[in-house]
Amino acid sequence: MAGEKMLMGLDIGSSRTRAVIGSVNREGQLMVDSICEHPSEGVRSGSIVNIEQTLKTIQTVINEAELQAGAEISEVIVGIGGGHIIGIPSTGVVGISSPEQEIKRGDIFRSLEVARAFELPQDREILHTLVQDFQIDGQSGIKDPIDMLGHRLESRVLIVTASSAISQNQRKCIQRSGLNVARVVLQSLADAEVVLSTEEKEMGTILINIGSGTTDMIAYRNGAPIFTGGVNLGGDDVTNDIAYILNKTRAVAEQIKRESGHSYVPSVSNEEMIIIPQVGGMPAIKMPKRELSRIIEPRMAEIFSLLLDAFSKEHEGSGFGGGIVLVGGGALLSGVTDLAGEVFRMPARLGFPEAIGGLDRSYINPHYTTVLGLLKSEARRLRENQPTGKVGRKARTQGPASKLRGFFRTLF
Repeated sequence: MAGEKMLMGLDIGSSRTRAVIGSVNREGQLMVDSICEHPSEGVRSGSIVNIEQTLKTIQTVINEAELQAGAEISEVIVGIGGGHIIGIPSTGVVGISSPEQEIKRGDIFRSLEVARAFELPQDREILHTLVQDFQIDGQSGIKDPIDMLGHRLESRVLIVTASSAISQNQRKCIQRSGLNVARVVLQSLADAEVVLSTEEKEMGTILINIGSGTTDMIAYRNGAPIFTGGVNLGGDDVTNDIAYILNKTRAVAEQIKRESGHSYVPSVSNEEMIIIPQVGGMPAIKMPKRELSRIIEPRMAEIFSLLLDAFSKEHEGSGFGGGIVLVGGGALLSGVTDLAGEVFRMPARLGFPEAIGGLDRSYINPHYTTVLGLLKSEARRLRENQPTGKVGRKARTQGPASKLRGFFRTLF
């Protein structure tokens, strides 16, 4: 593997922990070498609640991934999400420092630092500074201001913040497993990396990942993130509702949900019956599928409504030609796209990660968007931080847009 850079993405979910190892060659091409998963222990609603149990899970999945890839990895890119994630819009205004009034990297850096210069509570930390656009002397919508002329530069950004305790506990677990944390990446950004096209980000698209313990959302407009957030509710809560109302164990309730669940009542026939398994050798019974749907729909509607309420406090619902894209295991529940479309009042569809070299087709599945996105985002960061996109060597020339992207990724 001479000349190749080995990467690992790690997604510590509430129900499953997944790791993927990939290699980037000198031309910047990404290949998947292994992908593994294991049931999570010690994680609830996206947060670590038992370090020893989570550590054991991480070690298991990492060891298996390394064995399959035939490589030892020293550092990892890890995803983070959940209800503790808050996106804060901010602006930074500076005067242009050069006598020629030509905007340079230093001016951009200063404007971003001003945008980040607000007081955060001690229990929170900044994950990302996501640039939306710039204004020069009142002219808005500028994506790359380098070498343009002006007196006043304003940056518009989305500051993504997280709970320091949750982030630090995650890092601690990974470091105790013997790996360094190279980067912590918002899971929604990783999802978008492998699910949304450039065109979808430009026309406006909302991406929602329905996990077992959390549901995360990111909204793009004009090519940049304008909102991110999450709720500590997911597929496990649907399972718990079924278990409670039907008086079943969680295992049986999960089976019922997977085999017969439907989250949109209007799409379920009054006549359709389903088989409900019993425990203790009791014979299975029949019940109308519509009754099960009436248990599932309120919880899923609550999840979408909470996300919509948070989004609507800052933004209007118009201008999203790409509609809603749903990923994550919970997105596979029948009827979920219909329900999301009704709540958000826009079209909704299921999202799938794009194919990556070496990736088996069975992994082109909404379950694996985050872990694959972590890998791809790091591969892209490596390419953009090399002057010609060549990983491992320098080059002579590079366009200003690529320079700017690499500059942002290096700093933030």
